Amino acid sequence: MAMILCFEKKLPDSWIVEPPQSWYVANLGGLEGKTLGLLGFGAIGQAVARRALAFDMRVLAKVRQHRESPVPGVEFIESLDHLLPQVDHLVLALPATAESSGLIGKAQLLQTKPGVHLINVARASLLDQAALRPFLDSGHVAAASLDVVEPEPLPAGHWLYAHPRVRLSPHISWSSVGIVSRMLGVFLRNVRAYRQGAPLEGLVNRSAGY
Repeated sequence: MAMILCFEKKLPDSWIVEPPQSWYVANLGGLEGKTLGLLGFGAIGQAVARRALAFDMRVLAKVRQHRESPVPGVEFIESLDHLLPQVDHLVLALPATAESSGLIGKAQLLQTKPGVHLINVARASLLDQAALRPFLDSGHVAAASLDVVEPEPLPAGHWLYAHPRVRLSPHISWSSVGIVSRMLGVFLRNVRAYRQGAPLEGLVNRSAGY
């Protein structure tokens, strides 16, 4: 949500350090009425959805099979081809599996609307970085906010560092106040549940890969 707000409000470019040519004049966007597309609707996707709805955004989520959304107000869409042309902001929040590898490539980027904002806080393998570059060059993808890249660490001199439409962070989107305590809390609850023979949290589906 921070990157979505930065994109719409043109931060930090709209900040000033000297007298501008004119006051009161700007061409900033907002979130009300904008459409957010979520690829992945686990804990991260649902958390993003709740916050986006508070900003009066329309929220679409790609799911394998249609079902009732656990977050009221979120529309589920089964077809990626149906979702991509509608969104202003596209958030990748899927696990990395053989099925999701290269999910967003040239064919999918061609389906997005001009000026789309792409955000990847999941895994770099979801996105074809080479295919993304010409869409950034042309401005069809107005911005790419990438917290994950291939490879990591990204070597010095890589084009992603210098591209004016790329907002790059070093895989830190998970970081927040109290995050270690929250992660440790899940571990400790699972230890207690295991000892008591109770159901565990966050079970991995080995066949699905996550």
